[in-house]
Amino acid sequence: MAIDDEPAVNHPSQSPPLSDGKNPHVMIVGAGVAGLLLAILLDKAGIPYQIYERANNVKPLGSVMSLNAGILPALEQLGLYEDVLKLSLPMTGTFNVYNSDLSLLFAPKNMTAEV
Repeated sequence: MAIDDEPAVNHPSQSPPLSDGKNPHVMIVGAGVAGLLLAILLDKAGIPYQIYERANNVKPLGSVMSLNAGILPALEQLGLYEDVLKLSLPMTGTFNVYNSDLSLLFAPKNMTAEV
């Protein structure tokens, strides 16, 4: 005998449907570099999406101080690679990692970078 004899009730969701039968509906959590790049790619592909961001407004701070090679194919696909390259500087030496209160989290020792 089942623990609950009552049939399961499906409650309507407040979220958009996962698909319209043709394309998925995508939920992007976070309007950082990755979230916004994904939104641009989805827009170009004609796939509906919604972006959810915790912050109420755009802050003048940048959390991305460097881009690694893994992002370059996405920038090329978006047609942004050359523009980003023009604004970029090569990374030399080492860098420190700080917490939001500017306390030092990590300082690499004896590392060198070749450009």
